[in-house]
Amino acid sequence: MKFLLLYLFIINYLAFTMFAYDKEQALKHGRRVSEKNLLTLCFFGGSLGGWFAMRKLRHKISKDSFKVKFFAIVAIQVAVFFMVFKR
Repeated sequence: MKFLLLYLFIINYLAFTMFAYDKEQALKHGRRVSEKNLLTLCFFGGSLGGWFAMRKLRHKISKDSFKVKFFAIVAIQVAVFFMVFKR
């Protein structure tokens, strides 16, 4: 259980940091982080960090195609969570 909590902390911190870096690069017109990489971090458990970054940094909130994919990942994660912990 401790390993899982540590993993979730690290992946969410990493997701938040990558969203923040992408926002910074967008403002500077620099090299961006691909949406695929951001969504992959979210898929592997960083969706909470991604969500906080989207809210706090106002990043990727107007891009509907990204939001659909992001919330699809969240829906899958919620479904898996309830399937695993249903007992």
